[in-house]
Amino acid sequence: MKIREHTITLRSERAVRSYQDGDFPDIQRLSTLEGWPTPSARPTDALHAWQHSHPALVAVHNGQVIGFLRAITDGAVTTYIAELLVAQEWRGRGVGRALVDACHELAPATRLDLLSTAQADLFYEANGFRPFKGYRKSF
Repeated sequence: MKIREHTITLRSERAVRSYQDGDFPDIQRLSTLEGWPTPSARPTDALHAWQHSHPALVAVHNGQVIGFLRAITDGAVTTYIAELLVAQEWRGRGVGRALVDACHELAPATRLDLLSTAQADLFYEANGFRPFKGYRKSF
């Protein structure tokens, strides 16, 4: 699958664009603030995941990452959103929706699947997702 650069302008100072390795420290910072340990506890593995995922997107405001989305797709049936996070102070401003829309634009024939926390359920339901039962096993 060919990975292409992608940028969507939200407003003059906000944009969604393809992930770049220089964004990883911001991903670690935002993840830590949210209580997500993997990017800081396992930085080599997390960086590898970001480098090998598509779509991998960041939302940027004045040069700073304010949100991100990392997904995996087969390009035909399913795009799985592995991580979606928007900085607390940017929630409710359309950043998460812009990340999801950009992700789907890059794999338009696919459905979007993901796991959610109870705190994020309202966001997904408001954006047209329907709940389904799933499981996770971490090693």
